[in-house]
Amino acid sequence: MSVPVRALPLRWFARPLILAVAVLVTLFAATSFLGLQYWQERQAAHHFIEHSRQVLETLDRLRAIVAELETERRGYLMTLDPAYLKAYGVSDESVRREAQALQMLVADDPLQGLRAGHLALTVTATLREIDELLKTAGTSGLAALAMIRSMDEIRSQIDQMVDHERFRLAGREARAEAFEQRWT
Repeated sequence: MSVPVRALPLRWFARPLILAVAVLVTLFAATSFLGLQYWQERQAAHHFIEHSRQVLETLDRLRAIVAELETERRGYLMTLDPAYLKAYGVSDESVRREAQALQMLVADDPLQGLRAGHLALTVTATLREIDELLKTAGTSGLAALAMIRSMDEIRSQIDQMVDHERFRLAGREARAEAFEQRWT
């Protein structure tokens, strides 16, 4: 004797299927949201680190140009040989250009922005004074050498900005590393 098997209604199968699809869609949405959030935070951390490195590179270029300018002017003042001087204004313009680039890079940081503005003013004033002394180099060589020593103030300001930016970079790298470990 065979027992009649009752056919299970389709409605009984549809409820668990709807629940499973809802769980999968929710899981996909949550994974997508977390993935997007991770990508955005990672991009922001990378951007901040890259920005700090650009600032440090600009400061290094500025320091190198200032050292070259000082060597050039010192050589001229020691010998009064115009062969030491580059074409008028080339070194001066590169210092000013790098100072302006630095100001644009640190515009978002009030402290560094203030320092960069002060550095640009100091560079302009110092170069103007040195140029005036170069015109009278034959009569006041010692005074001109003393003026070139005022470039120490420029180097000091650059060093202060480098220290601050390295401190910020170290903090940003630590936060980026902690972020990566948290997400892992």
